[in-house]
Amino acid sequence: MKKQLFLLPLLLTLLLICLFTIKIDAQESIKDQKQNFWQRVSLGGYLGLQFGNVTAITVSPEATVRVVDQLHIGLGFTYTYMQWNNYFYDTVSKDYINYKASVYGGRIFARYYLRSLFKDSFLGNIFAHVEYEYLYYTWPYTQDPRGSIYDPYGHAYRHGTEVQEINSLFVGAGYSQPLGSKAFIDFLVLFNLNETYNSPYSNPIFRIGFGVGL
Repeated sequence: MKKQLFLLPLLLTLLLICLFTIKIDAQESIKDQKQNFWQRVSLGGYLGLQFGNVTAITVSPEATVRVVDQLHIGLGFTYTYMQWNNYFYDTVSKDYINYKASVYGGRIFARYYLRSLFKDSFLGNIFAHVEYEYLYYTWPYTQDPRGSIYDPYGHAYRHGTEVQEINSLFVGAGYSQPLGSKAFIDFLVLFNLNETYNSPYSNPIFRIGFGVGL
């Protein structure tokens, strides 16, 4: 009986130690999971500049996470300031009209790197890229077959505003060049499978982006 009374506190002590150890392990596991998630996240984006008859300045920040193997999913926001020189022609005044617009939108994309196929090789930095982007901006004119203002494609307009929505689907490939342990720079060549006359892009599309892992 005395032996059983002696073992009871010992068993209770061992049980408390086990429970405390399990709690610590669980907390460490959760902490590791959080660290592992953030280690799979990178922040970056790209800047775009174009000058000439069409001036375009684009800022597009993005966040990317590696979800499985070498598959990365990303979200981005896009803002573009655009100016078209002599874009519209007024048949009444016989004048060419410049046009300015602020373009807003968002995009979602997926990338798959070839690192699983080419381990310890620069070829592993090559990736396939597919992306959907939605943009919208406002025209200073409204389409009207009886209008006196024409764009370069022969569409007639009259004075008034009209919202333009652009849905683009890009496919292509790129190369990611590491810059140190976490930073990198991306070079992409994309093709818009849904190119329209009011799209701000013309195929092929070249991008230079940058990013840093957390």
